[in-house]
Amino acid sequence: MDNKYLIVNTGSASKKYAVYDKNGEIAFVHLETEEGGYISTIRILGKSETVKISEANFNKSLDYLIEILKSKNIVSNKDDIFGIGIRVVAPGIYFQSHRIIDSVYDKNLKIAEKKAPLHLDMIIKEINNLRLFFGKKIKMVGVSDSGFHSTMSEKVKNYAIDSNDAEKYEIYRYGYHGISARSIVNKLEKKNNLPSKLIICHIGGGVSIIAVKNGKSIDTSMGFTPLEGMVMANRVGDIDSGAVIYLSEVLKLNGLKLRQYFNKKCGLFGLSGGLSGDVRDLFKAEEEKGDIKATKALDTYVYKIQKQIGAYYVALGGLDMLAFSGTVGERSFRMRKRICSGLESLGIVIDQKINECMDGVDCILNTNESKVRIEVVNTDEMNQIAQETQKILS
Repeated sequence: MDNKYLIVNTGSASKKYAVYDKNGEIAFVHLETEEGGYISTIRILGKSETVKISEANFNKSLDYLIEILKSKNIVSNKDDIFGIGIRVVAPGIYFQSHRIIDSVYDKNLKIAEKKAPLHLDMIIKEINNLRLFFGKKIKMVGVSDSGFHSTMSEKVKNYAIDSNDAEKYEIYRYGYHGISARSIVNKLEKKNNLPSKLIICHIGGGVSIIAVKNGKSIDTSMGFTPLEGMVMANRVGDIDSGAVIYLSEVLKLNGLKLRQYFNKKCGLFGLSGGLSGDVRDLFKAEEEKGDIKATKALDTYVYKIQKQIGAYYVALGGLDMLAFSGTVGERSFRMRKRICSGLESLGIVIDQKINECMDGVDCILNTNESKVRIEVVNTDEMNQIAQETQKILS
């Protein structure tokens, strides 16, 4: 019997689990919130169904998962799982490699938690839950979300701070969404369609713009933590450090409360005056109500992305392909249209009719006149995590 691997990619409002063997995905279960309730999308051997679930199912997701897998004859019990792979988002040189999760890994996670507590707290809890559920002997792999960006040059990684402090505390630009970017590069390579100069727009709750040259990352918008870079759903993105100091003083925020402010109350949510961090809500408010704050939020969001695309056009020395991925990039034709409008000077010309017909499928969106290929490329982080996990545990 082939070894079965559980692949884990969880967030605060979404939990993704999948079971793989050497031949690929067997099962996929996605738990998420929807309109104040909870739903589960279950895909078994390519066939999908979506069902409503209870809050208890969501909170005790591993129990729910195993019951689903047992009912579909994927496993007889939890002991059929040979190993686990989990996406790890953590700053530090140590975490730029995929590694077995052991006592040394745990120690480094605790150190990294001080640098990015809101992201690492969730990952540490998930690892502990997995150990409690499957037993301490279960083999686990932490798959690095920053490893793809280890090819960035020193001039790209550096911040203009005291070099001794940077070295001592490992304060460098690491970048994230690397698992997603690697999956896109691999998909294009398999199709013999990988361009020399590629910009990936990974747009979801978090946003990364990634410059890829000959299959390797040369720059990315996220930095030391996933807070840097673009305007995101609730995250602040780039901000003057002087403004950070001032806000901490006038709002009397520091430490964890300041981190929560920049991670939870900013981005689209903050720009829209607390209306929403979801682009769907903002488009609706703009189109149906003419909401000025919604328009301001969307305009700022789009402008930052456009500006980053322009910067990476220069860094790459031109552009062969612009790829959209992530939930928003793959599903929102409005957002793709808004981003591409005004980029014609870079040779980026989108076919609006084709664009409006495409939702969540791989497709080509550029006109014949466009000098740059424009494509939607669905990311497959789960498959990428599975591949890296099997390499290490096989």
